[in-house]
Amino acid sequence: MYAYRLLWLLLGIVSGGAQLLQCPPTRFENAYEASTGLITIANYLPATPVNEFALPRRLCVERSGLPVVRRCLANQQWEKLENITCELEQAANEQSQRLNELQFELVEGVSYRGSGLHFSLNIMENMGNIIGQNNHQIQPVDMLNVDKIIDEVAKEPKDVAVCTEMVGLYNNLMATDSSVLELSARLNATNNLLYNFEDYTNALAQQMVAGTNCNQLLANPMPKHLVNVKVHNGVQVLIGGNLSVFYLLPECNQFTGIAIYSEAAAGREGCQDHRFWYRFLYANQSLDALRAEPGLQAATYLTHQLWQAMRSTGVTYLVFKIYANSALFVDASTESAKATPVSHVLSINIPQSSKNLAHPLVFLLRNEKYENANRSTNQIDDYCGYWNYDTWKTNGITTNTTSLPYDPIVVCYTDHLTQFAFLVGASCNQQNCPYDEDPEEAKRSESLLDVTTAFGCGLSLFGLLGIWLTAAISRKWRSMRSTKLLLNMCLALSLLFGLMLLLYVNEWFWRYSFDQSRSACIALGALFQYSVLLLFSWMLLIGYLQYQRHVTVLVARPEHIVLRVAVIAWLLPLLPTLLLVFISPAAYSPVKSGDIASVCYPSGSGLVYGVLLPIGLVLIANVFTFVCIFYRVTRLEDRNGQLIWMQLRLFVLLFFLLGLTWIFGICAYFRLGLVVTFIFCILATLQGFVLFLYFVLFDKVARSAWLQFLLRKQETASIQLTG
Repeated sequence: MYAYRLLWLLLGIVSGGAQLLQCPPTRFENAYEASTGLITIANYLPATPVNEFALPRRLCVERSGLPVVRRCLANQQWEKLENITCELEQAANEQSQRLNELQFELVEGVSYRGSGLHFSLNIMENMGNIIGQNNHQIQPVDMLNVDKIIDEVAKEPKDVAVCTEMVGLYNNLMATDSSVLELSARLNATNNLLYNFEDYTNALAQQMVAGTNCNQLLANPMPKHLVNVKVHNGVQVLIGGNLSVFYLLPECNQFTGIAIYSEAAAGREGCQDHRFWYRFLYANQSLDALRAEPGLQAATYLTHQLWQAMRSTGVTYLVFKIYANSALFVDASTESAKATPVSHVLSINIPQSSKNLAHPLVFLLRNEKYENANRSTNQIDDYCGYWNYDTWKTNGITTNTTSLPYDPIVVCYTDHLTQFAFLVGASCNQQNCPYDEDPEEAKRSESLLDVTTAFGCGLSLFGLLGIWLTAAISRKWRSMRSTKLLLNMCLALSLLFGLMLLLYVNEWFWRYSFDQSRSACIALGALFQYSVLLLFSWMLLIGYLQYQRHVTVLVARPEHIVLRVAVIAWLLPLLPTLLLVFISPAAYSPVKSGDIASVCYPSGSGLVYGVLLPIGLVLIANVFTFVCIFYRVTRLEDRNGQLIWMQLRLFVLLFFLLGLTWIFGICAYFRLGLVVTFIFCILATLQGFVLFLYFVLFDKVARSAWLQFLLRKQETASIQLTG
C-alpha cells in the first residue's frame, strides 16, 4: 500500500527516474597548505548531475583525509563551500592524482571512448594497476574516484573479462583500512561500489549461463592476479581472496545452491591460495547433515518446492556472491547500538524472480565470534539481517535461535533476496528505536497512514458523489451561483481523485511501467500536473471571491461572473503545464512504486517552477485572504453565541475551501513529526466530504430537495404496493 505517498507526490516530494539536469562546469580557486605557507591554486569542476558529488580536477584533501567535494544542488547550482584549506602533500599523492585524472578523462569523454568492450577492460586494468601497487595506501579520495570510474564502466556492455578484473579490484578494496572506509561512506562511495558490483554481476548472468545447451563453452578468461576462474558444466565461478561469484544453471546439473568451506575435503573444489573451498548443493540437501560438516562457513540452497515454484515463473539461473568480510558494508545509521556482522556476507540473487519468494529460502552462516561468545546467557541479541544500503535490517528474515548458544552454525530463513549476514548486537526489537529507525514500527506506522488516507479519500468520494447527486435531483440548487462555482471545484477534485485511483489500479492490476514509453510518461505527468494546479487555481479564485464578499463587501456581482471565473480557472493551469511540456519534457520522470514506474511527475527545476512555485504562491495568497477575513469578521459588533458559532463554521469552511490543509504537508515534508504527517493525511483527504457537509447537509435548499425526492420515492413505492 502506498496511499499516503500519493499526497507527497502531489507536492513533488516523491520523484525519480533518470535526471538530465546538471550543474555546469565551473572554475574556482582554493587555498592549499604548503611548507612556505598558504598558496592559492586555480581549480575546476566538471558538469555534474543534480544531487551528486563532484571532485575538483586538482585534488583537495582535508587533514582528516576526506576529499573536499561539492554537491550539485537540485536548483542546478553548486553547493557553496567556505574556509576550506587543503593539504598539498596529500593532494599531491601520485596514485591518487592518476586515479583522479582517469576519472576526469572518463567524465569528459577524453580517452578510451569508442573502443567497445576494450574500453571497459582497459579502464579496469589501468585502475587495478594503480590500486594494486604495493606502496599505495588506499585513501577516501581513491574510493570516491574508483566509485565514479565504476559508474562509467557499468554503463558499457557487460563482459566476463571486465567482471574478472572487477572481482580482483574489489578484493583489494575490501582489504582497505576500516577508518578509510568509514570516511568514504560519508560520501556514499562504499554503497555505490556495492550496488554497482551487484548490478553488474547480476546483469552478466545471462552471458555466463544463458541458453539451453548445457554443453556450450562458457566464457573462460585468463586468470588474473587475486582471481581464480573455474568453469563447470552449467556453472561458472570467479574466486577471489575476499570476494567470489557463482553462476548456476540448475537445468544442466540440478544444482540449486552452494556451500563454502575453510578447509579441503573430499567432494570439494577450491583454491589453496585463497583457502577457499566449495561444493554445489542439490534441492534435496539434508539441512542437519549440512550444518554438521566440518569447516562450513556459509551455505544456501533452494528446496525442491521452492525451485519448482520458480521454474514455473521462468527462472533459469541463480547468482551467489560470497563476501569474506563486511568491509564495504559500512553502517551509516544513527542508532546508538549498531549490530556488527560476525560472519561471511552471503548475497543471493535470482534476477528473473519476483521480489518476494513463494516459499522461505534457507541460508546458513558461521558465527566467527562463537568461541568468544557468552553462550550461558539467556538473552539472545544475535540475529540474521540483510543490508538495505544504509544499515542492517531484519524484517522478512527468521533466525533459528534455539541452537544459537550451542552451535556456531546459524540457520536462517528469508522471504526476499539480497545480502545477508549474521549480526551481533542489540536490534531494534531490544532497543527503544525511533519511528524511522525501527523497520517494524515504520511498517506499522505506514500501514496506519495508509488506512487514514484511504478512510479520508473514501469520505471525500462519498461527499463528491453526494454533491453530484444533489445537483442531479435539484434544478434550483444547481442553478445557484455559489453551487455552479462549487461544482466546478468538485469537478477538479474528482479529476484528481480519478487519476489517483487510476494509479492504484495500474499498480495493483495492469502493472504498466511508464519507463517503457516516454510519450506516455510525459502525457500522464502533464495531466497530473494540470489536475493539481487546476485544484489550486479554483481555490485561489474562490478565495478571491470570498475576499470580495467578506472584506470589500462587494454586493453587486458582474454579469456572467461564474463563466468568467471558470474560464480563468480552467485555462490558468495550462500555462505552466504547456510551458514545461514544450520547454523541458525531460523533466517528467517515471516514479518508482515498488518494482515498477507506476506514475510520472515533474522533477528537478520542472518540479520547482512548474508545481511548487504556483502552489506556494496560491497558499500565500489564500493565507492572506484567510487572515483578512478572520480579522474583519471577528471585529463585528454585537457578537452573540449564534454569531460566534456561524463565524466558527465559516473559518472551518474557509480552511478547507482555500486549501490551507496543505500547509501541514509542507511541515510534514520538513519532518516536523509523525503527528503532523497524520494531520496532513487526514485533513488533505477530507476536502470533498467537508464541501458536502457545508453545501448539502447544512444548506436549506439542498436539504429540501432531498426531502422532496425521498418523499416522492416513498409515495411512488406506496402506490405500487397498493396498486
